[in-house]
Amino acid sequence: MKRNEWMALIVTSFMIMAVCLSAQAKVKKTVERGMTKQEVVAILGQPKLTNFDAYGDRWEYYKMNALTGESKRIVVGFDLNGMVVAYETKFWDNNTNSEIGNCNQQPAPPYGSGAGSDGPVYYACCLDDASFSRLYNKVKGASFDDNKLDLIEVASIGCFYSCSQTARMMKMFTFGDAQLKVLRLMAPHIVDPQNATDIYNVLTFDSEKNKAGEIIRNSRPGM
Repeated sequence: MKRNEWMALIVTSFMIMAVCLSAQAKVKKTVERGMTKQEVVAILGQPKLTNFDAYGDRWEYYKMNALTGESKRIVVGFDLNGMVVAYETKFWDNNTNSEIGNCNQQPAPPYGSGAGSDGPVYYACCLDDASFSRLYNKVKGASFDDNKLDLIEVASIGCFYSCSQTARMMKMFTFGDAQLKVLRLMAPHIVDPQNATDIYNVLTFDSEKNKAGEIIRNSRPGM
């Protein structure tokens, strides 16, 4: 092959590589308000599910991170002109085929001070052992503390915990400040604050235990 032909081949190869890198960069863009359906497809591909109502269309995607194993449910909403007006992501549990944070449980009727009382009212239902184990393993499998805290925050939108479950989640973290961050997220959803000793035993210093007591007290209704 002549020198000119080699040079032409090299130039062509670089051009192809540049096009591929440009396409890859485009795919890595995030969905933004005002994008068209074509632009969303270029980023996320074809949706797994679609539906519509009088206000527009909704597309659903389910994506898995091959490195971390984390799955997400992505919902993109369009207006009647086909432009993006809403975008939502949720962590997804492939084992239960449901959102993490949607424990599919309804709290039992409130108990505590009796109907019509102004005293604190607590709920008598927390995650069952199997559901909590799935959540625990999902959090434990996250790569960084911030990711773990994000998962706990999402899960706590719709679930209730026992003090024992809260303590077990706190033990996943090494330092007291991180353990207290976990408690702040879970405390408003604790159903048995009378068992707070389980939580205090996780913490090393009296100052941390005192802070934990404040967090639990401040998170209870009527207290």
